[in-house]
Amino acid sequence: MIRNREKAFLKGLFFIVLFYVVVEHFTLVKEILSSAYNAISPLIYGIVIAFIVNLIVVQLEKHMTKGIFENHTIKRTTSIVTALFIVAGIIAVVCFNMIPGIIDSVKQIAEKVPQAIDRVFEFLQKNFGVSGEISNVAENFKLDEELVTNMFGLMENRSFIEAIKASGNVVGSVFSVFAKFFIGLFFAFYILARKESIGAYICKLMETYLPEKMAEGIMYFGSIIYETYANFISGQCLDAVILGCLLTVCMGIMGLPYPVLIGVIVAVTALIPVVGAFFGGTVGAVLLVMDSPVKALTFLALFLFLQQIDNRLIYPHIVGNAIGIPSILIFAAIVIGGEFGGVIGMFLGIPFTAVLYAIVEQDIDRRRKKKKEQEAEAEKLRR
Repeated sequence: MIRNREKAFLKGLFFIVLFYVVVEHFTLVKEILSSAYNAISPLIYGIVIAFIVNLIVVQLEKHMTKGIFENHTIKRTTSIVTALFIVAGIIAVVCFNMIPGIIDSVKQIAEKVPQAIDRVFEFLQKNFGVSGEISNVAENFKLDEELVTNMFGLMENRSFIEAIKASGNVVGSVFSVFAKFFIGLFFAFYILARKESIGAYICKLMETYLPEKMAEGIMYFGSIIYETYANFISGQCLDAVILGCLLTVCMGIMGLPYPVLIGVIVAVTALIPVVGAFFGGTVGAVLLVMDSPVKALTFLALFLFLQQIDNRLIYPHIVGNAIGIPSILIFAAIVIGGEFGGVIGMFLGIPFTAVLYAIVEQDIDRRRKKKKEQEAEAEKLRR
């Protein structure tokens, strides 16, 4: 008993000292973690790629059961290569079909911005009595050519040197990203090809070096994480694509401008549940206001109608109970995830919150069941 207390005391003392060191030297710890992340980032890219591609590989292998696919190596290699081609094909279709439409829409918007600004100034003058001098200054504002020439003359040499340095940094960064991506791609291929043996080896390590209950808990926690993230990512992406396509088609039928651009914006923002699609719809309405307020109102009515269809019919069948957490926790996950990781943090924070919520709910049920059993045993002893 005394030895156990000494061990517990030493563990507590160790964590207190560790916490103090981390807080006292937070900047140094942050730099060390950043360097470690940069070193292992290709492996992280590979794990992320493998996780996403595996969602397709699993579905493909369900249908590869006869003929040459009875050989595990052939089936696994074929499914991985096919899944990678599917992902690359989706990216190519998006780039070659949607990007030209997006560019045309952006050009049209840029051409209409001056007219929209003029209408805003005119509206302010008529309804709020804003002085016309403000609009005149805005329209006639020009930089003095001599001043600009002198500024460029003074900064010419320095700007040229800085431009060379900046271009070198950009090229180096782009090359680094591509190098890490291709290393991650090869690592992902290896993970997918040997995922059963890798998983078995990880389980063996945990069973060997960790207490039995801890190893079981980690494996159980990992299975919940995989299932939740797999269902959430696949379902959320499919739902976002469906909503974006429906909006694009309906806008095209109704003759509303910028259907491809707004459809892509809504599809991308809809990856974030609850608030994402509404943010995309707001951006679309703002873009259409520059063309016509009536068209903007028509778009809002169409967007809200499709959003109701998605929330009541499409989303529940696709995503199902992948999230299954109260709305207040979803908003909390969006806020906290956005603070730590931006848009990616918002997207990944929600299923992580769902995992924690599911584990807490299961622990509550287990404790309640245990408490009832103890009460029942106590009642028997009383009798």
